[in-house]
Amino acid sequence: MFENERNYAQAVEALKPLLHDLPGKIVAIGGPPGVGKTTLGRFLAYRFNVSLIETDLFLIRNQGVLIYNHDCIEQIIAARLDKPDPTRQRPVLIEGAAVLRLLEAVGRRADFIIHVTSADAPENPDPLAKDLKDYEARYSPASKADLHLHFDPE
Repeated sequence: MFENERNYAQAVEALKPLLHDLPGKIVAIGGPPGVGKTTLGRFLAYRFNVSLIETDLFLIRNQGVLIYNHDCIEQIIAARLDKPDPTRQRPVLIEGAAVLRLLEAVGRRADFIIHVTSADAPENPDPLAKDLKDYEARYSPASKADLHLHFDPE
């Protein structure tokens, strides 16, 4: 059992109709660093048997801003979604602190957005604080979310 599995029931119920029959959809999981996006994404990927892109794995490090290897991410998304036969398309979950900006950079849009917060989230690392603040101001991810999840410390 995942540590916060009981907290994920709301996400599972919200995604059941969207992911029924595994259509080609993008589910974005966003929120500040350290709130549990990756853990939630891993649980949902396991629960629905779909792919998860953990954007931290594609970060170009030591830039002071969140810069990703867009080509690799787009290739993964395309392998799941860009099939001529819609019955062969498959959903993909993508999680990250600046997930909406990343999707825009690769020419994609989320079909469903989950915004995650936590009472015990760590402070944003200094080099990234300005970038994350700019992202919040430009994209207003919380206001675009289809589902808000707040995890309280136990």
